[in-house]
Amino acid sequence: MAAIERLVAQVSGDHYRLEPGQFVVAESESGGILGCGRLRPYPGFCEVASLAVDEHRRTKGVGRAFVARLLELYSGDVYLIYEDHLMDFFAHFGFRPVPADQMPDGLRPKWQYFLPVVGPMNVMLLERSQEAK
Repeated sequence: MAAIERLVAQVSGDHYRLEPGQFVVAESESGGILGCGRLRPYPGFCEVASLAVDEHRRTKGVGRAFVARLLELYSGDVYLIYEDHLMDFFAHFGFRPVPADQMPDGLRPKWQYFLPVVGPMNVMLLERSQEAK
């Protein structure tokens, strides 16, 4: 967990109540952490959070692999909060922007914490509850 915490801190990611069972992690052959992603549970949905990739592995598909794996682990609605420049990345997976006033209450404290630190952010939703109907 210490390596995950350091990596998440490097990208100023969500480090609130990090639980080992919420993470997907990729390790190098030497045992170093290449990246991680978290599926944080809330009542009625999950959030993709704490996505971090070692700076030497970025733009090589590692982040895409994390998101794809996290989405395989949960079949319900998935939200995320990310900066403007990452919107196209997540749209590739089917996430769509959601107005901030329509975000679930569980995400609001995180939004309020990061907004003054990060600046403009988006709430995005991959709505899958309708797919089961």
